[in-house]
Amino acid sequence: MLSEPKIIELEAQPYLAIRKIVKIPFGTVASKTLAELQRRMRKRGIEGIDAPFFKYNIIDMPSALEIDFGLPTANEENGDETLVSGILPAGRYASLIHTGPYKGLMEANGALLRWIEAEGLKLDMRPSPAGDVFGCRLEIYPTDPKVEKDRSKWVTELAFKLAD
Repeated sequence: MLSEPKIIELEAQPYLAIRKIVKIPFGTVASKTLAELQRRMRKRGIEGIDAPFFKYNIIDMPSALEIDFGLPTANEENGDETLVSGILPAGRYASLIHTGPYKGLMEANGALLRWIEAEGLKLDMRPSPAGDVFGCRLEIYPTDPKVEKDRSKWVTELAFKLAD
């Protein structure tokens, strides 16, 4: 189930992540990477302050995706050989909520992209030889599948930064 798309304003948000280049499907890589991120952050005494997210940096369909598997932090933190430190940029984002199993996320992404085009909006995105480079394209995961076993209740928020 999809909510109506809308434009939201987001504040800048520091985060830590593990950056990976993956191919679809990447479900097991995602869960293992988030577990590793949480383990490394705990070891450094850093807490995630909100839901985990995937930040799609570069999309070169169908061959590769560069993704930051991340967690928001209270403060800017230093990265290391594994952890990437970043800031999700403030600004206007096109957003919608997907409720249901993750297999519906490809269609949810398509629905939001179609809405952006129909509304005459422009994404913060530029083409490059490596693929489409995004200013900030997020999938936010407030539902923990280890806690909520009913996949029909899983909530994912899509938030794609719009060009200024």
